[in-house]
Amino acid sequence: MMTLERDVSYGHNLRMISTVTADIADPSRFVTRYGDAIRAYLRALIPNSHDADEVEQEFLLRVIERGFPDGQGRRGPFRYYLMTSVRNAALGYFRKSQRRPMNVADLSLIPAAEIADREWNRKWRECVLKNAWMALRQHEQRNPGNLCHTVLRTSVKHPEEDSKMLAVRVYSLTGQEMTPEAFRKQLSRARRRFGDLIVQEVSRTLSSATEETIDEELQSLDLLKYVRVPND
Repeated sequence: MMTLERDVSYGHNLRMISTVTADIADPSRFVTRYGDAIRAYLRALIPNSHDADEVEQEFLLRVIERGFPDGQGRRGPFRYYLMTSVRNAALGYFRKSQRRPMNVADLSLIPAAEIADREWNRKWRECVLKNAWMALRQHEQRNPGNLCHTVLRTSVKHPEEDSKMLAVRVYSLTGQEMTPEAFRKQLSRARRRFGDLIVQEVSRTLSSATEETIDEELQSLDLLKYVRVPND
């Protein structure tokens, strides 16, 4: 497990990221990256799984067809804006099913609302990590001889094993021989690359990606431990 052992500067990541990112601007790409969080949140809010799936499909279709409004005045993490949008979709469902007016405050009357909020944050965190893992795998695939994804995955799956045993596992997976020292060096580089990818992923969902806002979002999602890794 990666630990909090060094201060981090996000400047090199900020230079790679625009304020309004392609993933949020392109609804179909967005749905691919964060659809799991939307699905989990609606299923936590709406007791009937069939109805929750129907609301999800209607919401995603609306996003794909209309996108996210320009000039919406969104500030802070995009996940808060999106959570409100998904909540409103759930409220629409309850308005129809109960045949009475409701407003956003009425959501507090839903027993599962507090649990759903926790589920939203948990699932969003999983999405960030999943997307970072996918990017790390793509990096390995684009760079012959680079085993960053394989090395880090092997280390995470077998935390009790030393570098010699882990190097043997990597050889069995890839056919590439590796000394324990070479494994440790690859692992160190892989951890740093993974941390950078998490920073980039989080930055994509911020209206203003600065070192301060990135750090706050990483702390809120309990992701700092993946970013602050030991020095070589």
